[in-house]
Amino acid sequence: MHKMKITVSDNFKCAVTDYRYLKNKNYSDKSALKLVGDHYRLSKMERNCLLRGVVEQKTSTQRKNKLIEAKQIENQHLGIDWYNVLITIESYLKGHFLFLADDGVIRDTSATHGSYRQSKITDQAIEIIGNTLVRIKPDKVRIAIDSPISHSKKMADDLRTRLTRILTVPCVVLLIHSADFELKRYEGIVASSDSVIMDSAERIFDFPRFVLHTYFSFQPKQLDEFTLNG
Repeated sequence: MHKMKITVSDNFKCAVTDYRYLKNKNYSDKSALKLVGDHYRLSKMERNCLLRGVVEQKTSTQRKNKLIEAKQIENQHLGIDWYNVLITIESYLKGHFLFLADDGVIRDTSATHGSYRQSKITDQAIEIIGNTLVRIKPDKVRIAIDSPISHSKKMADDLRTRLTRILTVPCVVLLIHSADFELKRYEGIVASSDSVIMDSAERIFDFPRFVLHTYFSFQPKQLDEFTLNG
């Protein structure tokens, strides 16, 4: 698996510090990102890292307090933001940059949600997700798939077939216009790093982080520990 080269940069580390300061002073994302990004001449990817990784302190603390461990899922209902989980895992398998955001979950910089296309590693990612569901033993699984994304109907049909073969608990695969809308109302544990869903959920499980640590011993770093080269 290809790994992106990462080098430490005082320039980017300063940008993280300044952007975090402005966020905690209630600057809007857009104005703070432009101010810091232009000042430090950040690349598009570095700006995306700030936008996705830096969270103001109050919100960050609230989200961290909702995070649970895999062992707490046994015999509980689990709702999965499918493309959110799948894309994060695929990003790692493709060698893309993943980091630990301020709110305690891992995120990537791919920004490909709306333009997602299956690739040669999609089957591997789905297999890992399925095996992980068997391992963590929820008593019910509810998967929400965004229908506007290309080939989502085929994805949903494939999942229904594949997961039925391996899971011994009820598993519902929903093909809906907005996974966010469905999971914001979900009364159970939610697997998603989507900010809107996290702020509405009572309990959050960082599914990709558990998967990547279990299968690949991946330990994410925070943004101010490194930056990108390439």
